[in-house]
Amino acid sequence: MGQKEMAMTQGKMPFVFGMLATLLITAPAAHAACRSPKNICKHLDDCLQRTSDPNNKDTDGIRAGVKARNGQIVLAGAEACARDLGKKQQWDKWARGCSELEFIQIAKVGLELGKVHCDRYSQ
Repeated sequence: MGQKEMAMTQGKMPFVFGMLATLLITAPAAHAACRSPKNICKHLDDCLQRTSDPNNKDTDGIRAGVKARNGQIVLAGAEACARDLGKKQQWDKWARGCSELEFIQIAKVGLELGKVHCDRYSQ
């Protein structure tokens, strides 16, 4: 292994990709009831990108929920964002059956890797 590869293994990238792989492998099997993780991931990313409004607390709630590993906080931020974006009915359909752990995991992937990785979730 070269110095470049050694440097990467000492950073957080292997952890992030390991976490993503674990989520993608275990989430569908362990929580088959979550209807639309891909849509949830994209919605959370849309919410996290809404930083132009200083009064927007939805993003803060989602980030705080991920940090505290509290799915209820992530869910509250995502629901508030859905109302702000006029997507509450869609959100309710997407989120039906998802566990708090899934909300945390999906939001964490969105925070660390971005929307481009949402396509890895099955519908």
